[in-house]
Amino acid sequence: MLLLRLKHWQAFLLLFILPFILRYALTQLLPVAVLASSSVLYTLVDALPSIVPVLWLWWLGLYFYRRLPGSINITAVFFNLGALYFALYILLLIYTLGIVHESIIDGTLPLGMLALLIPMHLFATFCYLYVVYFVARSIVSAAQQRVVAFHEFVLVLVQVLFLPIGIWFLQPRLNKFNSEGPIN
Repeated sequence: MLLLRLKHWQAFLLLFILPFILRYALTQLLPVAVLASSSVLYTLVDALPSIVPVLWLWWLGLYFYRRLPGSINITAVFFNLGALYFALYILLLIYTLGIVHESIIDGTLPLGMLALLIPMHLFATFCYLYVVYFVARSIVSAAQQRVVAFHEFVLVLVQVLFLPIGIWFLQPRLNKFNSEGPIN
């Protein structure tokens, strides 16, 4: 897989730097009238730097889940639902922040909408933490071809949790897994 063969600096550029450059380039290149008239387009462009790492985690979790031996009996349903909810929540949050920003300028603040966002935000945080947990456990379980205890994958968990820094340490491990296969 291409994403597993990238060097750590290439993965960092692809996951973090390139989405920011694309976001700012698109907001500068596209006329303001086009972005202002289409709130969906503006939300997608604005969410690009946040969505790309989440989609990468989602892909990574599914990739390593498929490489688990048949003796490991876990399900990816909650992982998929958590990743989907988190990705959709990012879009909703950026769209809502745009509305709140416009409301503050107009002098009105939609408190009901903000009150609704608090439980949604807490659930999105839980979903993100579960996605990180699932990805970290899947990586180590696929590498060792067995169910692993928490203390065995806690380092990978921290690397995935703090992804912009952790990618520098995580990507060489992914490269090793891709080149050698599972560690027996």
